Amino acid sequence: MADKIRKELPETPLRLALTIPGILHVEKSPSQIDAANALDSFKVNALGPLLLMKHLSPFLPTKSASGFPISEGNLQLPSHAIYAMMAARVGSISDNASGGWYSYRASKASVYQIAKTFDLYLRGRCTERAIAVALHPGTVKTDFTKEFWKGRDLLEPLDAADRLLRVIAGLRPDVDGGRGRCWDWKGKEVLP
Repeated sequence: MADKIRKELPETPLRLALTIPGILHVEKSPSQIDAANALDSFKVNALGPLLLMKHLSPFLPTKSASGFPISEGNLQLPSHAIYAMMAARVGSISDNASGGWYSYRASKASVYQIAKTFDLYLRGRCTERAIAVALHPGTVKTDFTKEFWKGRDLLEPLDAADRLLRVIAGLRPDVDGGRGRCWDWKGKEVLP
């Protein structure tokens, strides 16, 4: 993928990246934890974002790069690059009130740390030209969440995507602008 991007767009910096891997093996009690399924959760939910970050980070603008022009239209992208990775509210340790889903929660908690650590790297390499964040889309009405629809407020996929794009387009590269943290589809911070 990275080779193809570099070949087809040799001098084009990455402006917006959304990495959205996700897999869930339901474990309601510790006795249901299966090593192969847990490893699968970590491979997809934590290692996947790490490897995508490894291969896509060279495409982000460095501190000496010019800013992007502010886009026009309904969605105005800022002049800096945004690298966002999909977390989940259930990965928040402070928000965990129900337990269960051990490997999913642990692997998605990793994304909070990956986003923070990557953003610290970008502060040095890119300064205000690029930020990294984690995102929580809400419960989106897809096959992935089908068994959890009952009794929940659901978002349609296009609505969730639109809301998340609006949230990240509003994040700024200054320290208080939201970089290195997790944001939900309402624009509220999800604490680790």
